[in-house]
Amino acid sequence: MLTCIAVGDHVTSPAFADAFLATVDLAAPARDVVLGSLMTAVMMRGPMANDVEALLRGALSVDSRTPAEVINGDDRPVLMLAGSGKKGVRTLNVSTPAALVAAAAGARVIKVGSAATSSALGSRDLVRALGLREHRTSDGVRADLAASGFAFVAIEPEIPVLDELYGGRFHTPNPFSFGLAPLASPVRGDVTVFGLSHPRVDVAARVLNGFGMPHIDVLSTRLPSGHYLDEIGPAGELRWCRARNGEVGPVETEPASGLITTGVPRDLPTPSGAEEAVERTSELLAGGGLESHRGLVALNAAHLLMISGITTSLVNGIAVADDILRSGAALASIPVASTAGMRA
Repeated sequence: MLTCIAVGDHVTSPAFADAFLATVDLAAPARDVVLGSLMTAVMMRGPMANDVEALLRGALSVDSRTPAEVINGDDRPVLMLAGSGKKGVRTLNVSTPAALVAAAAGARVIKVGSAATSSALGSRDLVRALGLREHRTSDGVRADLAASGFAFVAIEPEIPVLDELYGGRFHTPNPFSFGLAPLASPVRGDVTVFGLSHPRVDVAARVLNGFGMPHIDVLSTRLPSGHYLDEIGPAGELRWCRARNGEVGPVETEPASGLITTGVPRDLPTPSGAEEAVERTSELLAGGGLESHRGLVALNAAHLLMISGITTSLVNGIAVADDILRSGAALASIPVASTAGMRA
């Protein structure tokens, strides 16, 4: 297939899935070289939603997995929050503190995450450092949502074979960046909120919709430096693509600075390493921390509060999130980990 691409022959989307499956039995390092070439080929073709979806279906098939269970809210939607990572710039963790803050304000958030590859600290690293629980079953997720509004699901245990092939090998956006994290989860919510560190938010929305997620918010921020964040950033251009009731809408763009009307700092908080990232985030959740980190977390938590119907505007949501962060209440009701809880 790579030869066909190299000489300009037509290659169908399903061929990418077949090509991925053919790499599984190769020995390293040849397997890594072929897989890297395959990923690059998909990205250079567009990327196109059909190619990415076919490749992800093939990749996910290497693990024996049961269909994801949907956890619905009644009066308030359950949000599944995930991100692509691979930002190219090491920031303090934003999505996990934002989910904790939103949960403290009454939202119900399933945070899906992994250990760090290209970032200073992955969501799974942070959850473990904070002593919080992670789950693999819908019962465990439901229990934590009922207790605190927050539940964490780690990606790696759900796709052990794929993680062995793929994990830790890619430091820039690749086809799996467009949806692997939410697709690996054993549970889903009413709404999928997905951050993507790539401009093609429409591709991610179409891929996730193709996997049966009818309500989706995909967002990305292009910083003035040219880097892309998989969250709402403090400056640059914000890109959105939403799906509602299975219908994928157009890509929308707006200046990120236009969202910030309450004095949120424009600078990006960057740690020197994992130890500082944990320390800074712990300080933030305890009521202190950096102003720039607090502003960025409050902004992203406000987005979750709006989707949840708790606030009607980002301005109000930022104010609610800021109060929670300053009070140190974000972790007050979150169950801590135990040996049993880690396997729940």
